[in-house]
Amino acid sequence: MVGARGVITLRCPVIRSALLWCGFMIAAAAYEQIVLGWHFAREEAPIHDGWHWMRTAGIAVLSFLLVAALAQSQVRREQVSVHAGALAFAVALLSLAAIALLAASPGAFAQIGAEDSTIEWLSAVLLFGAAGLMGWRLPDRTRRQPGHGQRWVPMVVGLGFAALFALMAFEEVSWFQRQIGFATPEAIAARNWQGEFNLHNLHTDITELALYSGTGAFLLLLPLLRESDVARWPMVRVVAPFLPDRTVAAVSAPMLVFTYSHWTLLPVQAAFWTGLAVCVAFARSSATRRETLLWSALAIWVGMGQLTMLALGPTKLMVFDSSEYRELFMSIGLAMYAFRQSRTCSA
Repeated sequence: MVGARGVITLRCPVIRSALLWCGFMIAAAAYEQIVLGWHFAREEAPIHDGWHWMRTAGIAVLSFLLVAALAQSQVRREQVSVHAGALAFAVALLSLAAIALLAASPGAFAQIGAEDSTIEWLSAVLLFGAAGLMGWRLPDRTRRQPGHGQRWVPMVVGLGFAALFALMAFEEVSWFQRQIGFATPEAIAARNWQGEFNLHNLHTDITELALYSGTGAFLLLLPLLRESDVARWPMVRVVAPFLPDRTVAAVSAPMLVFTYSHWTLLPVQAAFWTGLAVCVAFARSSATRRETLLWSALAIWVGMGQLTMLALGPTKLMVFDSSEYRELFMSIGLAMYAFRQSRTCSA
């Protein structure tokens, strides 16, 4: 709970749940690294044995407990507009089409998701657009900040998001190296897994672990936190306007389906289970029947879609063939976040 002076204690169910959630992942990763010799970030086909089923069950239970604790502390319930709901449904159908393509032709699925494909360029365009929206509305957000407030906070946070989205976009297309035709410096080429001019392939597995688990928590878990009493805590309240909302979560949910080559990594699994639990929580707290149906459909698709991906995964030409699809739907969610932020500034 939070005391009269804003001191957060372990009596708070959200804090206890979050500590158990993080502690379980840290303990399991430490055991695997030290005892079993497994690197904490590795890209591989899912492993189905007693140990992995146990840890999957553990993180699933703890993820649902964390979401339940946040849901119990909800102090407001935002709505998804009719138009936003239609967009979320369309994105879900697009993800369904991608899974259907994998079922029909693993070769075509791999080709469409290859380097320099339409999917990769669309992801980059969406991220460049997200960076532009975050930067464009910075002056408006700063002017709207109360004079007695910390006016530098929205500037720093907004600029940080704009820079992050731009970096992700440039990394997506390797800083236009293949289009411009410049050579990779030897110092980078010697350490880059693909010999390209980018940062993420210096440590691909670690980068993708951070990217997939981080965006999963940001786009799906934080919208529920935004509606909870946690958003009123002193340390959270200052950045609460930058938390994504329920609409962003609805559009982002289909990205959770594309988890295969990183399924054995607990933080990525945690992002999946918390995202699924958030869909269920939002279905239970929706104000209208239309929204309840939307969130129920998203929850069903996230669960069934992941099961389908795990079943079809062995048919893929390469274990990582779904990575570009994950990044496309992630980029759609981040673009929606930037759009919603721009609308908030102009309101």
